[in-house]
Amino acid sequence: MGFVRVDVTGQVKGKYEAGTLNLYIGDTQIGKVLETSQGLEHDMFRGYEFEQDKIYRYEQENPDQITSYVDNCEEGWC
Repeated sequence: MGFVRVDVTGQVKGKYEAGTLNLYIGDTQIGKVLETSQGLEHDMFRGYEFEQDKIYRYEQENPDQITSYVDNCEEGWC
């Protein structure tokens, strides 16, 4: 199963906490922005990526979906 990259930039909120700009989607922290000698650095948590001023989340391409609540209906027991 592969993964797809989904642009979640519009869902991300920044909160300045204890001298660090933390990045959140809802109540879940997804990364932080750090100021270094080379400028701003985006430290993203696992499953998230910062690229060209956008934030992406990796999701399963085809997550398992329930197609039926019962199996083997053709056997006549359901």
